[in-house]
This record gives sequence, structure tokens and C-alpha cells, in this order.
Amino acid sequence: MNNHFITGIITLVLGTVFSINAFAEGDLERGEANYKVCTACHGDDGEGKLITNAPRLAGQQAWYLARQLNNFKKGIRGTHHQDIIGMQMRPMAISLVTDQDVEDVVAYIGTLNGRAKHSGIEGDVSAGKAAYAVCTSCHGANGEGIQALNAPKIAGLPDWYVQRQLHNFKNGLRGVKTQDVYGQQMRPMAMTLADETAVSNITAYVATLKGVSSALPVTVKANTAVSIVQTPVSEPLYAPCASCHGSMGEGSQKLGAPRLAGQHDWYLKRQLSNWREGIRGAHAEDLYGMQMRPMAMTLTNDYELDKVVEFIGTLKGAPAKATLKGDLAAGKTSYATCIACHGLQGEGNKLLNAPKIAGLPDWYIARQLMSFKKGIRGTHEDDLYGMQMRPMAMTLVDDNAVNNVAAYVAAFAEGESPAAVAKKTTEEPQESTPKPAAVDVALTGSVEKGKVSFAICVSCHGADGSGNKALNAPSIAGQQDWYIARQLNSFKSGLRGSHAEDIFGQQMRPMAMILADEQAIADVAAFISTLKATDPATTIQADTSAGKAAYAVCLSCHGANGEGNKTLNAPKIAGQQDWYLVRQLQNFKKGIRGAEANDSFGQQMRPMAMTLADDAAIKNVSAYISTLK
Repeated sequence: MNNHFITGIITLVLGTVFSINAFAEGDLERGEANYKVCTACHGDDGEGKLITNAPRLAGQQAWYLARQLNNFKKGIRGTHHQDIIGMQMRPMAISLVTDQDVEDVVAYIGTLNGRAKHSGIEGDVSAGKAAYAVCTSCHGANGEGIQALNAPKIAGLPDWYVQRQLHNFKNGLRGVKTQDVYGQQMRPMAMTLADETAVSNITAYVATLKGVSSALPVTVKANTAVSIVQTPVSEPLYAPCASCHGSMGEGSQKLGAPRLAGQHDWYLKRQLSNWREGIRGAHAEDLYGMQMRPMAMTLTNDYELDKVVEFIGTLKGAPAKATLKGDLAAGKTSYATCIACHGLQGEGNKLLNAPKIAGLPDWYIARQLMSFKKGIRGTHEDDLYGMQMRPMAMTLVDDNAVNNVAAYVAAFAEGESPAAVAKKTTEEPQESTPKPAAVDVALTGSVEKGKVSFAICVSCHGADGSGNKALNAPSIAGQQDWYIARQLNSFKSGLRGSHAEDIFGQQMRPMAMILADEQAIADVAAFISTLKATDPATTIQADTSAGKAAYAVCLSCHGANGEGNKTLNAPKIAGQQDWYLVRQLQNFKKGIRGAEANDSFGQQMRPMAMTLADDAAIKNVSAYISTLK
């Protein structure tokens, strides 16, 4: 059985430490009257009946019954066209018109003591018990449920009902509605169940549970949040997290939960915010993100979010042991591209919005790299930094390349300061600094043939390639041949010059299409690279000091002097006209450039441009770049 399934039964319930309110006391007489409609299916004593597909209600927690009744009323449950039983139940719940009606019937159900009858589903109880070890964190060792973790009692439920609900989650009859926060947590777990045998095993074991509580007491006051007794202020907020991430933030591979201890607070806060807002955890294939999103959503305000992040900062869970067999030498070479943002030893860089990756487990690094490659992460329009990361992950050609770099990163000595790393690099440059792998231009261009082809370019870009503002043609003199070739190919393929608002790109695209093949492009690129760049004239008035400060983010890829870096796919920008820089940065911000699905390098640049708050900020950095030599 897939170990990750159990996280579902586990996490189905995590999170209401922050939001569950106690119900007002229900009226038993009114509740008994309301329950009369329920008896036909659920029985006089709430024992449930297989023949009517009605589960046992007696013994279930009041808060869970109330939540499910409200889910049926609101259409969160019972609206899927294949959920026949749910569609039967929904009208019954709707007949409870007011919240008080719900509270009354729930109160009455609490007085019932009917026992369920199992149908005798056959399964390997020992295998089910082993699998259930993960479920205990939320549902309890005896299936008693834990309200503080939103985990319902599952002991005493008939086996046929447990089996049916697992199928419903797995098949999308439950847990697909955006309002169904806790169902979304459960569904990914059910989806990991490989076959009927796995379902039967866990069902058979759950049928043996007695529901005797072994959990810490929980206090609930009306209209107040649930809290664990005698714990520090911050600890209840982290209690749901500990079930998967561990009491010391050490993480658990079995639960798919990464280590949190040692991570930067600003990054934790950003990711929790992303989950709350659906920037992460909303992709259909992001099983673990779907699990995590409801947890983040229970942090109902920034104060709670800050408190849990602050508490995580006190945790000291140790890094996990390596699990991947990767080629460290190959990983070291691949990591050369990552250094600019994440640092030589994975220490991270807040200025570049790059998290600390030292100390993360190798399996988690590999999983995230694959998520970026597949578009599970880094494709949401508001995920600026994810869009930046995705093209980097896409350069890793296969699973082996991913495992190699993940294994290399996992070997970093956590806690080594950037200063110490820099000192080591100075003393041992050959050992400490990975050498970037060379990236060759696919074809060798002929300067002479390129000169002939360039004749058509002269009318706009000038014989010396210095550009012409009146014709909206930028300077191209002195630009690297590999970058010229890439842009010409982008224009030919429609990655550039096909957006409705890219007027000047639309002018350029037909020119690029004149170049018949890759060789013709290589030739003209080779010739352009021989042209001598001249200092551009200043055309905009801006604050170059502010621009210099903003450029701190750019220099990691484009270089301190705007010289560019082929390994990072960053072109030379020194010598470019200020007006053209302004226009391109605006194009990236607006999605005129960098929004095409196949424009990997444009997608990398777009989030950077979007960090520039307004046109003044764009002009400042453009003015500064135009001073670079």
C-alpha cells in the first residue's frame, strides 16, 4: 500500500485549531422532532442501515455532524451527478432551514447509542494496521477523532461506508469543491490508494477500532478558537503542522512533508500566503499542495500566520539522511546555474527571493524540481517567483539530472555563512566553485554570409548596428551571437512578435522569417557580434542612484557591468539604449513578452520586471543600465 495514502485519513482533519467554534446548546425536543425524517434511513437509534445506504450517526462528534449537514445544505456535498447517495441526502439536510435546526438535530443525535453492523469486508487487517500508523496523528490511535485537527471519529463507522467514502474521494465525488477545504485534504490521500486491496485492508482495520480516546484534552468555549490545554501561545497554531512536519520541524518523507526547521521566516510566510490564496495547491496534480492548502487556509489572519512562522523559527529538527543515489559531480556542475540566486552553499538570498535550500531533504528537492518542470508549480499568473524558477528546472533534461542536483544540494553543510563560503572559495577555488558547463552555439556562423544577409537590417538598425529610435529599432552592435540567434528564432516561431500589443515585434517578425534556416540565422548573428557598440545617448531623465539599488537584483544574472552570462541565458545589456530597455521591461510586466508557454527564458525575466513597482522604477533602472560599460 502506498504510504502516502494515510496522510489523507490523517490530514482530512487538520486545521481548525484556528477556526472551529462550539455550537450553542441544541434543544432536544425540537431535535427529536427534526430527526423523525432521518429514522427511515439512519434508524431510530442512529445505527444506520446498509439497505438504505445510511451510515451510523450515533457516537459521531457533534461538530462533524453539523459540518456535514451544512455541506449538504450548501451543495458542497451531494451535487456530483454520480453521488447518488449524496443527492438523496441533500434534500433532507436542506429541510433543516436554520442553523438552530441543525444544532437541535445534532444535539438529539448525541443522545443516541445505536451500533453499526459491518458487512464483513475482507482485508488484511495486519497490512491495514501498518498503513493506519500514519492516520493516528489526526484520527487517533483508536479512531476516536480529534476536533482540534478537524479529524472526525471513524471508529464505529460501518465498513461498507468507510469503503464507499474512500472511493468517493478517490473518484472525485468528494473533495473537489473549492469550499470543501477538508475534503480537498482527504482526496489526494485516497487517490494514492493503488487498488481495491489497499482500500479493503485499511477498511478492515478501521472496523476493529473502538474509539477510546488517548488524546490530550481539548477545551472549547463558545465563539472562541479551540486550544490545546496547558501549551504555549504559539504551540496550538503549530499543533496541526506537527502531525506531518514533526514536533521539531524535522519533516517526514513517509508523509511527504519537508523539513521546516532552519528555513527563512520570510519564505515560510510567502509560501503559506501562496497556499491561502490558491497560488499553490490548486493544480489538479499537486497532491501534496492540495493537502497543504487547507492547512494554510485555517490561518485566518496575518497575526496567526506570523505567530506560526515565529514558532517554526524556534524549532531545531535535524536534516534527514540522504535517500537518493545521484551523481554528485554531475549535480555540482548543474548547480552552477543555481548559485547566482541560491548561493554557493544553498544559503538563499532574500534580495533575489531565493529560499534557503541547504537542509532540505533530497526527495523533497527532487519533487519540487519535477513540479516546476511539469508546470505543477510556476504556472500560476500570480506566482512571480515560481515563474522565475520554472525555466531553471526545465533545463534539467531528465530524472537523473534532477536526482543529481537534488543529491548535491542535500549534501550542503547547513548553517555555513556566505562569508565563510566566500573565504573557502578564495582558498580552494578548484574544489569549492562548480565550473559551469559550456553551452555551444548550435551552428558556426559565417561572418561573410551574415554581412550579406544583414543588408536588409541596415535600414532600421543602421550599418553599424547602433539602432534608430525614430524607427523603434534597438542597438544590436556587440550583442552575443547566441542571444541574437535565439531572438531571431523566437521571432520566427512566434514566441515574439505575435502578441496583439507588440506592435514593434510584429514589424520585426517578418524580417526574421526571411532567414530561411538555422544556418542563415547563425550567419547573421555571427556578423552582428562583430559590430562595435557605441555609448548610447541619454533620452530619459531618471534617478540613477535608485536604479543602481534596483539593479542589485539584476546583476546576479546580467553581471555587475551588464556583460551578460551565457550559462544563465542572460544577455548583455550594457550599451543598450535607455528607451528600449524601458519598453522591454514594460512589455515583460504587461505580459507582452514572457507569457508564452514555450518562452522559458522570457518566463524567467517576466517576474523580475514585475517587481518594478511603476514606470518611475523602470526608468530608474533603465537609466542606470545605460551607464554600464
